[in-house]
Amino acid sequence: MQALGREPYPPRMLGSLAPLFGVLLGAGLSALIAQAPATRPISRWQPPGHQDRGLPKPDAVWSPYDEGPQHPANRVFAAIWLARLQPAEVAAALPTEHSGASKFFTNGWYFKKRDGRDGDERWFGGDGLQLPRERFTAAESAALIDLLLAIDGELAANLRSRPQSCIWLQNDLLRTARRLLDTDANSELLLPLLRAAERLALPAATLEDASLSTFGLESLTAVEPALAHGRLVELDRRSSRLFDAEHSLLWSRVFVQWPETAEPDLQGYLEAAANKLQPSIPLQTRAVLIQGLVAIDDQGRPRATSIAIDVRLQIFANADPLSVANTTTTHDGIAFRAFWLERQTLRERGANLKLSDFRELADEDQVLFRDYGSLKHTTVAAQCSLCHRRTDTPEQDLAGFPVLRRTSEPKSHIAADTRLRRAEAEFERFLVALRSAVK
Repeated sequence: MQALGREPYPPRMLGSLAPLFGVLLGAGLSALIAQAPATRPISRWQPPGHQDRGLPKPDAVWSPYDEGPQHPANRVFAAIWLARLQPAEVAAALPTEHSGASKFFTNGWYFKKRDGRDGDERWFGGDGLQLPRERFTAAESAALIDLLLAIDGELAANLRSRPQSCIWLQNDLLRTARRLLDTDANSELLLPLLRAAERLALPAATLEDASLSTFGLESLTAVEPALAHGRLVELDRRSSRLFDAEHSLLWSRVFVQWPETAEPDLQGYLEAAANKLQPSIPLQTRAVLIQGLVAIDDQGRPRATSIAIDVRLQIFANADPLSVANTTTTHDGIAFRAFWLERQTLRERGANLKLSDFRELADEDQVLFRDYGSLKHTTVAAQCSLCHRRTDTPEQDLAGFPVLRRTSEPKSHIAADTRLRRAEAEFERFLVALRSAVK
């Protein structure tokens, strides 16, 4: 996200494939593979200046789980994570949807949208975090079942020998099952998805191995010196739906860095919040959100791994009025940066990852979000601003930090594994629902 005026501000914890493949899966897998480009484009995402900036390129080649694009795991990825579709909603924040930035960035700019219509179809998804699929045609479902059945025997054993990629593939399969439960679609896919995920299951000791780690808080100062590892305080809080592992299938941890001279200090603020008061958040307050993969082990139990895939930084940068001249993400003083780890990067670099290896999203990048139940084509900035703005909200003193809302029940002095154990318990509720649905 552009936030912070593109200055360094980031965060973590303990034949070939083209998007054409996604929708037409049932039309003949081998034919589609033959049509894909032989070499990988320099970038798989539409570049700055393109009207679809940040969306996947139609000719992109994706090899998230194996270097061979025709590998069944990569073909499963294409079937699930790439789709040409018409979004339910189109945000006015898209460059083609408004003119005159100075007039557009006024109260409520982040809410403005219209219903999707003919001509809004785009390729969505790719190697990111937002799953575009809500359902599959009969032909697509049949083809996907065949691919899932191929993840067995020696092929599954080979995937298990590469734990990081194996864990992510398993999580992708289960996230697809989660989506189909949510949309009440393709019940015939639930059991094949679950069984394929179970065939990828690893021992608990492997899932808990610290060598799987992809990010460490201590690396923050290399990117943003103002973030001091020793001053970051982890908070426990009530899990909102977006960060509840029953729905996200990810663990999440939040750390806050409070300005050193602010009164009250962070502990004083938390005590006031516990007493149903809501002091103002001081300027230069920072928060770091990290999300990572939860897996199921070979005994069928949830295990939070140390594979972080999503790192975000928020800062209360200024208290200036909402305007186009306020170049923070929300245009009213709240700045973000978001870093998403790509599956292919994890496969290729493994244990040698740095935050700079994550893909950084710009505020203007476009994504198909489904945070609130409908597929919405919008920008990163507009989606972030829905919950993190200062303007046009009864909680201006909160400065866009929902984690510090008193009703979130924020608490410090927590054990390092508190949020991980909670994510496992939340994930278990998903597994109960999935197993019940396939009986």
